[in-house]
Amino acid sequence: MGTLYGIGVGPGDEELLTLKAVKVIRSCDVIVAPSAREGESSIAFDTARNFIDGNKEVIIKHFPMGGKDQSKKIFEAFETIESKLKEGKNVAFLTIGDPFVYSTYIYLLNYMKDRGYNTKTVPGITSFCAAASLAAENIVIGDERVLILPADQVDKIKDEKFVVIMKVYKNEEKVLDVLEEKGFEYVFVKRAYRQGQLVLRNREDILENRDYMSLIIAHRR
Repeated sequence: MGTLYGIGVGPGDEELLTLKAVKVIRSCDVIVAPSAREGESSIAFDTARNFIDGNKEVIIKHFPMGGKDQSKKIFEAFETIESKLKEGKNVAFLTIGDPFVYSTYIYLLNYMKDRGYNTKTVPGITSFCAAASLAAENIVIGDERVLILPADQVDKIKDEKFVVIMKVYKNEEKVLDVLEEKGFEYVFVKRAYRQGQLVLRNREDILENRDYMSLIIAHRR
């Protein structure tokens, strides 16, 4: 029986893959990577492409980011991976960022654990850590705490001094309104360490540069 390896490939720059990630990718028989839309390329696969031998079996699976088809698509991916594991092949599942931070790998892993398959996970650099480095902005310091939350829950910010807001796309106005009302300074990072990357601190510039791959790091003045 083979083993499933969940591999975080970082924010999208091949130079930010860990040595361990590269080693495991090269050792696996099958590479599976998610795409956000049917028939489109996979950011995770494109990030690791130069470390994948041409003789590897590569499978790109559509993983919807929410919606009624998400569970169905994840189970279909599980069945595909399961068939390879039963053949005794080791499978690398590539995921952008870290496998345990807002990743579809988490749902996939639940099926694997329920059925007793061997799994191992290789961490990756998270998008918000990459964004912080690019923007030279600290995420949290001293004995403070940091709140990490999706943009549609920005109203849940209470007395935290440091926050990281994920999944900002299509929620930009609401997020900025709340942050400004609560006295936060913020930085918007788009496509960190990928083509088209931007670091913006001006509200108008942020609203003119909306992007699915974006987040905000903020702290109270």
